[in-house]
Amino acid sequence: MSLIERDKKVIWHPYTQMKDAQNPIPIVRGEGVYLYDENGNKYIDAVSSWWVTIHGHAHPYIAEKVSAQLKELEHVIFAGFTHEPAVKLAERLLPLLPGKQDKIFYSDNGSTAVEVALKMCLQYWNNKGNTQKKKVLAFKDAYHGDTFGAMSVSGRSIFTNPFNDLLFDVEFIDLPNADNILELQTKISQLQTEICCFIFEPLILGAGGMLMYEAKYLDELLKSCKENDVLTIADEVMTGFGRTGTYFACEQLIHHPNIFCLSKGLTGGTMPMGVTSCNEKIFEAFLSDDKLKTLYHGHSFTANPVACAASLASLYLSGLRDRLYNYFLSKGIILRPLGNIIYILPPYVISNDDLAYIYNSILQALDEI
Repeated sequence: MSLIERDKKVIWHPYTQMKDAQNPIPIVRGEGVYLYDENGNKYIDAVSSWWVTIHGHAHPYIAEKVSAQLKELEHVIFAGFTHEPAVKLAERLLPLLPGKQDKIFYSDNGSTAVEVALKMCLQYWNNKGNTQKKKVLAFKDAYHGDTFGAMSVSGRSIFTNPFNDLLFDVEFIDLPNADNILELQTKISQLQTEICCFIFEPLILGAGGMLMYEAKYLDELLKSCKENDVLTIADEVMTGFGRTGTYFACEQLIHHPNIFCLSKGLTGGTMPMGVTSCNEKIFEAFLSDDKLKTLYHGHSFTANPVACAASLASLYLSGLRDRLYNYFLSKGIILRPLGNIIYILPPYVISNDDLAYIYNSILQALDEI
C-alpha cells in the first residue's frame, strides 16, 4: 500500500475538505530550500512550510544541536523545575526584542502564545481591581490563530462562522492610514475605560491577505494606547526573525508594546515552540500573596529542552553577524562579519600589537558568543 493510500485511511489534514481533497504529496526528505517526494520529484519550498523553515530544511547545525540535547535531556516538567536551554534562550531572546522586555513565558505554537498574551492582559486588569476593561481592540482582517481566544481577536470569516456566537467581545478597527488615524485615536480615547488591550500584527497582516500598512500610523496608535492606559500586544509570529527587513518588525517603531508573541521561525522550523514575552509592568501585577492572582496557565511541553536547543541554534544562525559586529565595536574594533564568517582586511601599516589585539578579541568572542 502506498503512503498516499495509508494516509487517506488514517489522517485528517488541516484546512482541507477531505471529501474531495487532492492526494497529498508524499515528502520523504528536505534539504535547504528543496523538498523531495517519494518519486524523486523536487519542489522549491517557497513558503518555508507555513513560514517556519527560515534556514532551510534539515539544517546540519540545528540538527547537531537538537541531537546533542536529545542525548542529555529530552523533557522535564517546567512548573517547579528549570533547565539550561530554557534559561539560556530567554537570556538570548529578551535583549533582541525591541523596547524593554523582561520575562519569557513558554508555550508550544503561535495560537497558544496569543492565548497566553490575552490572558495576561485580561488578568492584569482583574488583578489591579479593574473589572471593566474586558474588551480587546484588533484589526478587522487580522489573523492570530485558531484556538478560541486567538479566533476571537481575528477577523470574522468563513473559518470562524461556526463559532462566532462563542467568541468574546472585540472592537475591530481598520488599518491605520493618513485619512483615518485621528478617528482611530479618538475611538481609543472614547473606549479607554472598556479596552483591555490592543493586539496587532505589525506592518503586515499575513493570513488576512498580506495587507501592509505604514509604521508611522501604527506608532500613533501605540502612542494613544499608552496615553489611555491600554496594554499592547505585538503578534510577531509571522513577522519575527527578519521577515520585514529588521529582526523584528517592531524595531521600525518608536513606541513598543508591552507583550510580544513569537513562534514559527523561532526554532528555524525544526519543531513547535511558542513564546510570550512581557515587560515588568505586566509581570509585577501577578506578584502577590493572593494565590488567586497567579497566572494559572501552562502546557505539558512548556519550555521543552529540545525545542529550546533548536531555538538557540536558530538564533545563532540568524543574529550572529549583528552580535559579533556589536561585540567587536565594544572592543574598539571595526569588523563587519559576513554572516558567521569573520574576516580581517586591515591597512598594511597596522602594527603587530594591534593585530594581536584583534586576534585575541576574536578568540574571546568565540568563547563568549
